[in-house]
Amino acid sequence: MSATSSFEQWQVSVYRVDVGTYDTLNLEITYPNWVISHVRQGHVFTETGGERHEVREGGVMLHPPFLPFSERASVPGVHEWVSVQIQTSYNIDLFQLYPVQPVVQLKDRDAFSHVFQSLLRTWRNESPFREMSLTADMLRLAAMLLESWDENGRVGRSEAYSAKYDRFFPIIRYMADHMAQKLSRDMLAEKVHLNTNYFDRAFHEAYGINPMQMLRQMRLNKVKRLLETTEAPLSELASYCGLGDAAYLSRQFVKTFGMTPGKYKQLIRSAQTNFMAKAEKKS
Repeated sequence: MSATSSFEQWQVSVYRVDVGTYDTLNLEITYPNWVISHVRQGHVFTETGGERHEVREGGVMLHPPFLPFSERASVPGVHEWVSVQIQTSYNIDLFQLYPVQPVVQLKDRDAFSHVFQSLLRTWRNESPFREMSLTADMLRLAAMLLESWDENGRVGRSEAYSAKYDRFFPIIRYMADHMAQKLSRDMLAEKVHLNTNYFDRAFHEAYGINPMQMLRQMRLNKVKRLLETTEAPLSELASYCGLGDAAYLSRQFVKTFGMTPGKYKQLIRSAQTNFMAKAEKKS
């Protein structure tokens, strides 16, 4: 059985990987992306929105994007940290799916550091497979963080650490789970008890698109993945993904991806055939 969810696939953007060494620390800053900071050595206090946390060695601080935070320490320390954005193929943030608490104590900090050092080496060097290596190591770090969070009881984050888009995540999950059904913006707005026009504006402010545009994007991405893995006819895919009929699906697919579903499927099959041929030749 494949390890997939309603959202599937991950998009990883790594913006900075670094090690910070200090005698004392007095930092106040805001980042546009998530900051994952492992206290390899030291004893730190971090604060966001008036909420203060103590962090000891082996603890990981998780700072949300666009929220000011501070880190203070009166003793020497070393932090392993990364600025990153991890999203599903539907542009849903990893830490919306999993509302990890601001500080997580790692199960195995040495294993975490080992993967971090691999990430750091890749970050500092150029190679033909740099992006692939960064993605692989970053996803492993994220998995280790989530595993530790899970083992520690899955404590959620408070309002002080909640981003403005968190309140819409139940709606996005609902769209993903009910893709085949006919959904309207009135219906979605009602589920969050908001006026429809206000819901549209607030959703657009958070994601850059309105809810119905996101729903269409989610449906087309689902079609794209099914074309890669199944032989189902377009009419069946259209029904399964809530895109009416095959003709409408095809028009929207071309508009979004610049080619017909048939052409895309042909390209995928050709790439798969070439890959298998090269693999057999090497063996």
